[in-house]
Amino acid sequence: MPHAVPVSRTCWLKALGHARWSLPDAWLEDEGGLARLRRTGFPRRPRIAPGDRLVYYASGWRAIFAVVEAVGEPTDAAPVAADPRRWPWTVEVEPLLVIPLLHAAPPVEAAGVMPRSMSQQSHIRLTPAQYERAVEAIGSVGL
Repeated sequence: MPHAVPVSRTCWLKALGHARWSLPDAWLEDEGGLARLRRTGFPRRPRIAPGDRLVYYASGWRAIFAVVEAVGEPTDAAPVAADPRRWPWTVEVEPLLVIPLLHAAPPVEAAGVMPRSMSQQSHIRLTPAQYERAVEAIGSVGL
């Protein structure tokens, strides 16, 4: 199974969007769409390591829409172009599973996570069971 939790790796729920900005429905078609599948930003140095899996969460939609794998160490040398002051730390990622339209994405509750868990958080750790549920839910819709 290609999306199974890697041995000794951590899985995360990674928020994209915030109180003043939400991803558009066709998020891959907007200015930073494809870039989000190559690098993701953080306000502080994350404890993410190469091989970790991240489930993308569209905060304005309260939906999960992609699974990516970290392929590099966190760095502050390649900030997210949209807002380098807000997201000075980044991690290079590689896409594994994607839903191109957010209106078709499953709710975050499908992974066993309540939306309030992400309040004021850029990312939270997922249990292996939550990760597997997220992959199953996204995989039932995604590419």
